[in-house]
Amino acid sequence: MMFTGPALFTGSVLHRRYRPKRHELCYQVADVLLDVDQLEGLNSSTWLFGYNRKRLFGIADRNHGDGTSIALHVRGLMDNLSTRQPVKRIFMLCYPAVLGFVFNPITVYFGLSQAGEWLAVVYEVNNTFGQRHSYALAVEEGTTHSAAKQFYVSPFNPAEGEYHFDVRRYEDGLRLNISLFEQGKLKLCARFDGKERPFSEAELIKGLARLVMQPLKVIVAIHWEAAKLYLKGLRPVARPWHEKFKATTHSNGD
Repeated sequence: MMFTGPALFTGSVLHRRYRPKRHELCYQVADVLLDVDQLEGLNSSTWLFGYNRKRLFGIADRNHGDGTSIALHVRGLMDNLSTRQPVKRIFMLCYPAVLGFVFNPITVYFGLSQAGEWLAVVYEVNNTFGQRHSYALAVEEGTTHSAAKQFYVSPFNPAEGEYHFDVRRYEDGLRLNISLFEQGKLKLCARFDGKERPFSEAELIKGLARLVMQPLKVIVAIHWEAAKLYLKGLRPVARPWHEKFKATTHSNGD
């Protein structure tokens, strides 16, 4: 079973670039895992975390999907997939906003059956230019799948290639590995390793220092590492036109 309820995942994000220059960075993060159909309940269950409300931590429709209801939007994407069974529950994994500010390089939505079997996934990718692209996939047996890259993210990478996704659920944590291949060769990979914690006010307060600085840390790290890559000799490639938000459906394979 993938997930049964809300959780907090604390851990690290590792980015490793292999070509044309080797480069690596790692930083500590905290993600929240929430049932999209229970977001409204956050407003009455805790004073620290809210949904479309002014709270210290929160989730807001404007930061995800096409800006409409998160639950309705992502369910609409999964309804267009050919899944083995109907999707009954959807969990989202993302960085929480802090005082309304957040930058999520990626939000992952897991579509589950009534029994908790993993049936579908949506990888919602943001770039620093205010654009967003969602890759929706039906999940077959296994934990790996792929999708053609169709979105400009790093200024040093063209909007081409193929993503390979690998999601591993452990008793006490979660690992998400995303690899980018260009012309059959591994170019870079990004990996999140997180330990599961209860989604509670006590755990939110315990991780306060990590969470409060997270939005600033993520956006600063992105630009700082881009500056270092520039000094290593990499140069930006042209950014193609892209709608503010777009979603594509991809076939899945192990």
